[in-house]
Amino acid sequence: MYQKIKEIPMSKRFFPGLLPIVGDEIFQKIIARYQDLFSSQDLPSNPKLRWHLVEGILPGLAFYQVLRESGKSQESALAIIDQAFMVLFSDNFAKMKKLGRLSFIYPFLRIYVKPAMRQYPPDGWKIDWLQIDNKAIHFDMKSCYYFDTFSKYGAPELTDSFCRVDDLTYENMSPHIKWQRSKTIARGDGYCNFCFLPVKEQKKKEASQ
Repeated sequence: MYQKIKEIPMSKRFFPGLLPIVGDEIFQKIIARYQDLFSSQDLPSNPKLRWHLVEGILPGLAFYQVLRESGKSQESALAIIDQAFMVLFSDNFAKMKKLGRLSFIYPFLRIYVKPAMRQYPPDGWKIDWLQIDNKAIHFDMKSCYYFDTFSKYGAPELTDSFCRVDDLTYENMSPHIKWQRSKTIARGDGYCNFCFLPVKEQKKKEASQ
């Protein structure tokens, strides 16, 4: 097992879940790299940005760097990370599916989407709220802290693996909601467009066309 360094916070989800996936040798290298990355960071004052660094950005970057340095190609390393994320975030997928069974999930989402997005503060993400009504929840992200941070380390391509977690979380979350996102910063677009549609309204729209 890894040795926790008192001054360095460790993700309780990412690292324990990663050990059985990669084995002890690679795991120890990832831990050491994460600790190096964290120690060299100029930490943001915003605690929510620090949370994202500890829980996602730096563990993911450490994982990716160790894989690349072991001789994996970019494509192979990203594929390994995508497979690992399916395991690491499986509890999230299951929880959202359980929530998605509620017949009133769309009205619930309308109420709570803005409070939930406070986890993505303006100094990391610029969000334009375009629509929140009975027909759609639609907002655009004009900047992304994950993409910006990974880009500083020469690894912007890693952002897409985290975008994929969104897709896996929401695309089959509920029979009552349709998830749409056709653009992401990680995939070369100028912004990320998030849209949740109530299935009833979507069917009405399709029937009228």
